[in-house]
Amino acid sequence: MNSQDEVPELVSGWFAAGVTRRQILGRLLALGFTLPSASTLLAGCNGGAGSSGGSTKSKVSIGIVQEPTSLDPTIDPTASISLLLRDNVYEGLVRLTPDLRIVPALAKSWDVSPEGTTFTFHIQTGVKFHDGTPLTAQDVKWSWDRARDPNKKPSNPHSDYFGPVQSIDVSDDHTVKVTLSAYSDNWLFHMAAGSASIMSQRSAANNTTSPVGTGPFRFLAWNKGASLTLNRNNAYWGHTARLTEVLFKFITDANAMNNALKAGDIDAIGQVGGPEQVASFKSDSRFRVLEGAPVGKLIVAMNNSKPPLSDVRVRRAISATIDRKAWIDAIQAGYAVPIGSHAVPNAGEPYYLDETQLNRYDPVRAKQLLQQAGYGGGLTLRLAQIPFPYAIRGSDILLSELKDVGISLKVEPMEFPRWLADVFKPGGPQDYDLTIINHAEERDIANYGNPHYYWHYDNRQVTQWLGLADSESAQAKRKNIYGQVQKQLAEDAANAFVMSPQTLAVPSVKLKNYPVASLSSSLFLRDTYFS
Repeated sequence: MNSQDEVPELVSGWFAAGVTRRQILGRLLALGFTLPSASTLLAGCNGGAGSSGGSTKSKVSIGIVQEPTSLDPTIDPTASISLLLRDNVYEGLVRLTPDLRIVPALAKSWDVSPEGTTFTFHIQTGVKFHDGTPLTAQDVKWSWDRARDPNKKPSNPHSDYFGPVQSIDVSDDHTVKVTLSAYSDNWLFHMAAGSASIMSQRSAANNTTSPVGTGPFRFLAWNKGASLTLNRNNAYWGHTARLTEVLFKFITDANAMNNALKAGDIDAIGQVGGPEQVASFKSDSRFRVLEGAPVGKLIVAMNNSKPPLSDVRVRRAISATIDRKAWIDAIQAGYAVPIGSHAVPNAGEPYYLDETQLNRYDPVRAKQLLQQAGYGGGLTLRLAQIPFPYAIRGSDILLSELKDVGISLKVEPMEFPRWLADVFKPGGPQDYDLTIINHAEERDIANYGNPHYYWHYDNRQVTQWLGLADSESAQAKRKNIYGQVQKQLAEDAANAFVMSPQTLAVPSVKLKNYPVASLSSSLFLRDTYFS
């Protein structure tokens, strides 16, 4: 500790972690406190787990904008499932830190062959699933074979992450060997995703509503439309969580979210729906504003296979109508960076290039392109609108910008589950022209190599480059190939690339070790506690 002033916070943390009064008293005496002063500290900080009638909070309530559509990230692509449950309830062999570094989780370590094609994972011992089943290497093999099975229904939303895997073999109860068909720069990074979670064979079928994992928190209840509750896993194999309960409250209205925090109804805003109000929290000593790196790609996705959007001139025209600064100011209150292709300037995507100049804001050029494409007399397009704040605000801006160049926009509001089924889902109707969506996953540029992905971009050269980039072990060469991909996506105006929102969170000042989590990394709360 830096000073004795910090000792009460330490004692409160011990209480929150379930340490008994007798054990805490022993620790204080070992630190040199006399019996009277140690007893005074116990009386002043009494609370949390293992105590009664105390004042220290051990239950946290966090405001979240996007409610999960399911609780199983291995069958549903909704980003909020992994945000809330990955690493808290479900775990993988590895996990991502908020700054997108790969660190051990259920694998305490791993060895990699010199050519980078064989990974030998050494699994933690003494791990049990929440259903009481011991974790073994067989569970890892079963989980990952299930995730990469092309015939499984419903399929894993990111079965492509397992594309490089040639075989998964069990060496013993705590050792798994994964052999790749070729070197893959992205494979281990993607194993930190929710889609690569390790499941219990006994309970996996019920994970959509009653998730079972190995994490520091157990699922308690899901009150659909209102909240999701987790409680502490006291039998956790690693460091026991300091919080006893986590309540995620789903609040879609930005004003209601901010008022809930100021009134004390929640302890943190986990997803900021109204960035323009962040300034008011900066001037309030009760709260902290946490600012992280830009993450995600907010785009106006275009159905490349459907006329008139199959014409590159029309796609370029739409891109030229978008004033990125206006979007950033109106939607993110300045908390974002412009992007010109499908990559973001953060540590997770070291191959990023700035392509914002190619399809810059130019309404005059947009009109010229539409005239050349034969739509100078006007054009009507449909927008599939999801009910998230950024998409609703973006719809208003886009409607105005397109109108200025002669394009009418018919806005079709739809709930997110319907959007997933009608727009996004492979094999679904994918019946749309435009949609505004924030792609949360890091290193997801490989989707442009799949012509069946919902935007139906089909460029064989790009598909070839993407394969070459992932299999290239030399960093400089790999970055160069990814650069070619980004330039081509911008040249083809595959989508209208707008911005990458900055990661924001607003917790109470009393909430310590609160992570600045993006949708691509989990809101990992094991080490979070109240002072």
